[in-house]
Amino acid sequence: MHRAIFTTVSLLLLTACQATKLVPTSNGAQTPFLARVRVPLPLIGEQMPAVNATFSRPNASGGKGPPSETWIFASNGEVGNVDVYSAKTLKMISECSCTGVGLAVDPHSGDLAVGTRSSTVSVWHVKSKQITLFATLNLSQGPYAIGLAFDKKGDLYAANSGNNVIDFFKSSEIEAGGGGPTRTLFTSNLNEAEYLAADAHSLLADGYNSSGQPLLVSINTRTGADTILQTIVSGNLPEGTVLDRQENLVLNTTGNNNTLAVFKRPWSGSPTSTFVYGDGAENGYYTGISLNRSQNTLWAGSFSLPNPSHGFGSVQANSYPLGSVGRSTAGIESEFYDSVAADPQAK
Repeated sequence: MHRAIFTTVSLLLLTACQATKLVPTSNGAQTPFLARVRVPLPLIGEQMPAVNATFSRPNASGGKGPPSETWIFASNGEVGNVDVYSAKTLKMISECSCTGVGLAVDPHSGDLAVGTRSSTVSVWHVKSKQITLFATLNLSQGPYAIGLAFDKKGDLYAANSGNNVIDFFKSSEIEAGGGGPTRTLFTSNLNEAEYLAADAHSLLADGYNSSGQPLLVSINTRTGADTILQTIVSGNLPEGTVLDRQENLVLNTTGNNNTLAVFKRPWSGSPTSTFVYGDGAENGYYTGISLNRSQNTLWAGSFSLPNPSHGFGSVQANSYPLGSVGRSTAGIESEFYDSVAADPQAK
């Protein structure tokens, strides 16, 4: 579901040239955005061969990186880039042609997991002077994982896109350089798993049942049995989940009202708070959300379509607890971030 809508939007976008331009805002003012020329890649649903890509050397302010400074990773699965931003300056400081779709950061080590379009998850050490590949994990089905989540032990869950399949990789396997999944979970209510959220005790996922109904479910991490927590109103799409330190779940849905909603454990009741940040694509909607270590900022990939021929992607800060929209990176024409991950994460 998520991929079909994404492709439709992408077809509306014009090819960009390298430049600094102006994009109108809702009040008629103009703000700067960037545009990048991209080499066309196969369609998002097609598997790609493994690529030997690397991150460019981070150009961070003062030469500092996580954990002393926060970086935001953002991936565009269609064009294959993973961009790195400084949360302090909101400037892009590194990038990689990693064919990345999903992203997650290990709360203990600060390592970055990238779900690639070659049916793998690449795992990277994140240091201030270099981001280095050290492990490659093989998905059981593929074609890629947009839903990735580390638990408190450093184990990783990866949702095989378009399937009811979630792979589990033990931390010791990741540290040893990778391989196939330790075990594979199969859900029954959830037919297509999208975004994941995990902590020491729980695994949650959003996605769709066999009829296309969007759901939020909890998953037994041993058996894969899933329990429906929320049936999302038809016409709204689930576009990201994250758990905070108190095991409150933040769920992002887009539609007529683009909304961030917070649910208290066991996550099956009404939200304890909601924040409507826009409507439709014209005013911008979020795809993928991530909390920073101090838990006072919720980062999101943001996409706006002010007219049918020009779409702009950026990374957007929001207050947490919810209530206000903060700063954002400069919008990039024809950019669409599928996932974001803040580094460092709360332990």
